[in-house]
Amino acid sequence: MSKKKQIGRYKILGELGRGAMGVVYRAEDPALDRVVALKTILLSDDVENRKEYEKRFALEARAAGKLNHPNIVTTFDFGEEGDLAFLAMELLEGTDLRTRLKDKGLATDEAVEIAVQVADGLGFAHERGVVHRDIKPGNIMLLERGGAKIMDFGIARMRSDDFKTSTGMVLGTPRFMSPEQIGGAAVDQRSDVFSLGVVLYEMLTGQMLFAGADSAQIAHNVTNVEHEPPSRRNKEVTSLLDFVVARALKKDPSVRYQDAYELASDLRTCLAELRGRPVTETKRDTTKTVKLARKIDSKQAPVASAIAPSTRLSLSRQFDSRAALKRLAAPGMLDRAALARLPRHVGLLRRICRDAGPRLLFFSSLVAAAASGYIAFG
Repeated sequence: MSKKKQIGRYKILGELGRGAMGVVYRAEDPALDRVVALKTILLSDDVENRKEYEKRFALEARAAGKLNHPNIVTTFDFGEEGDLAFLAMELLEGTDLRTRLKDKGLATDEAVEIAVQVADGLGFAHERGVVHRDIKPGNIMLLERGGAKIMDFGIARMRSDDFKTSTGMVLGTPRFMSPEQIGGAAVDQRSDVFSLGVVLYEMLTGQMLFAGADSAQIAHNVTNVEHEPPSRRNKEVTSLLDFVVARALKKDPSVRYQDAYELASDLRTCLAELRGRPVTETKRDTTKTVKLARKIDSKQAPVASAIAPSTRLSLSRQFDSRAALKRLAAPGMLDRAALARLPRHVGLLRRICRDAGPRLLFFSSLVAAAASGYIAFG
């Protein structure tokens, strides 16, 4: 394959890389006068089921071609020539995430930002009924001009089937699979969420999650082993980010994030916390900015300065307690008086006057006593 001069109408300019399923070429499209990445897949290895394989490839390629999103690589064309199927895709200038993690790693906020962009791309694909099934660092490209793009939509379904029929055939993929995918069950968008959670964990800690000596050990770890919170390996990881990672990595898909947009929303809140900036939330085709800080009247006593009113997180996780902690660390005169004041005893009459529950019970008792007296002596 490496000596080919042309595939279909595409003129081969050079080889970009090789994978488990074929070769990726740098190629020229003379019809549109542009350079593309041409990914080839060898079909002759599966002679008995080749027709079904070709049909499935065409369906997946058409689905990938409909995904026009800033965080998904664009698929231009697909076809077959001899024993090869090929996809013509946007040629990206950059470094894949796997290489970046091996070379120098990522800052915590940069890792979260990449995860936000990948989650946005996945959310867009999931809305259109396309599940990737093979989210891993090697399928995420970091562009030279900034930004991240998901690669290999259109052939990931084939790779997942390969894993089920021949354990270990898909090198490097099993430890990014969800428990339901490892078990051979039907998968949906929540499987991609789990895989992105594994990728995010590795970006945050530099450590491989669910690693094992062989595919069987990896499958066992994915299905049964709980992860260690990333904050134990990276002190910059906040408790909020620990919570988001833990929810993405739930073994049971019913308690995992139910869609990638929901994950992206919470990751934006984490990013704002890490960078101390307002949250800019992008969902589907709309963008809105949620201000975390509100202006405090200088005449009022200091209060907690920020509540995020529009996130998917619980109120206890939206409340910024820094101002309250400062007041506890350096209390003013009124604060010291309030802290030193003994609690006032709450008597029966006070409870009856102020608490609806005891008040209702008291009057119900009076009515019952009056009724009993009337029956007894009337």
